[in-house]
Amino acid sequence: MEHFLNEPQLTEVRAALSETFNDFPTDYDYIARQLKGVDPAVLYEIFYSEVAPVCFMNIAAVLPTVWTGFDPDWLKAEIEERLAARQRNWFRKLFDKLLVRWLKYNYDHMWQEIASRL
Repeated sequence: MEHFLNEPQLTEVRAALSETFNDFPTDYDYIARQLKGVDPAVLYEIFYSEVAPVCFMNIAAVLPTVWTGFDPDWLKAEIEERLAARQRNWFRKLFDKLLVRWLKYNYDHMWQEIASRL
């Protein structure tokens, strides 16, 4: 899905969505305020195909490394690297497609919390 967010908006959206993968309790109302005005279908796509594949390991780990928030510059670089790898390699594209399905199954409760507040 193509979205029409400019670079600063996209960085803000990704940072807000990554808040769900911090170790501290998630403030879904705060996240929803940060995402106000963005199409929920676009947010859904960004959440699962860009943010979740990069950030989910933080809450899956026994000792999470990110407690209070992902660095937006690091997050942007990691996501862009992953998206470029999908374009270059058909196996990576297939792997990520399967990963996104798994993420949708396992982290749907997070998306539902965000979506219910939009």
